[in-house]
Amino acid sequence: MTDSITKCSILLVTYNHESYINQAIDSILEQKTTFDYEIVVADDCSKDSTMSIIQQYAENHPGKFRILANESNLGITLNYKRGFAACKGEYIAILEGDDFWTDPLKIQKHVDFLESNKACVMTFNQFVVHDMKKKRYNVQPWNWDRSFQLITVSELVLDNFIGNFSTCVYKAKYLKQLDSSLYELTVYDWMTNIMVAQNGLIAYLPEVMSVYRLHPNGTWSQKKELEKLKDTISLIEQYDKYLDGLYHEEFNAHKRRLQDRIDNIDGPLIITSKESIKQKVKKYLPPFATSLLKGIIPPKFYK
Repeated sequence: MTDSITKCSILLVTYNHESYINQAIDSILEQKTTFDYEIVVADDCSKDSTMSIIQQYAENHPGKFRILANESNLGITLNYKRGFAACKGEYIAILEGDDFWTDPLKIQKHVDFLESNKACVMTFNQFVVHDMKKKRYNVQPWNWDRSFQLITVSELVLDNFIGNFSTCVYKAKYLKQLDSSLYELTVYDWMTNIMVAQNGLIAYLPEVMSVYRLHPNGTWSQKKELEKLKDTISLIEQYDKYLDGLYHEEFNAHKRRLQDRIDNIDGPLIITSKESIKQKVKKYLPPFATSLLKGIIPPKFYK
């Protein structure tokens, strides 16, 4: 296989996915395309049998897999960085090792669309969420009766509706031109997509083509709802600063919506006792608020 005929790179990102990796790889190998594709494996130093399973597949499919060497854990952000850099295809499709694709024409459909729509820099598809703990399947809702929908970066900042990397296919050059300083932040699919979408439109293909697993060992899914909301607000503040306030209004609207959800779970800032006011101030207000509040709250509540 030569670089010139590699139309698409499939970036398989793994970490301790031994229970799921067979289904993920099988869903890649089932893809039917009119072009050649490579499978680039970015494993973040798994401690289970994930890599031995992948090695067996590689032996059974000579020349199809490129496994990136790694002797230490990089973390999600830097593992993706090296994965993007290693891909040789004109397009990059991502599959995380605990997800899988359900449509054998997924890659062909995404690439065909991007080939025909030059204003688009990436595509994503409708997906099923498999909550393994609750034993439920939920189809990502989308009220749209057309063959595709075009979405702007501002709309994506307002709401991370794409949901996960395993639905996405990119024009590779836009991933490769991301500034290295971006990877100094904690960057997941949302910020990556925001950065890519500054170069053009996002296309939503409303067909179910993949399954996103929520399982107890997932980096994100193992977190409780309140922790996810607070972590997202922290990320929003980092991303807003990184982008020099370019989408400040959209980020703020997103943050307010998340804070409303936190208030519904954790309760709003209500002064009920000395102990509660100390806790609420620490949780919601910056350090300088301490001196300000001392002037307006009776000492018996604040000492």
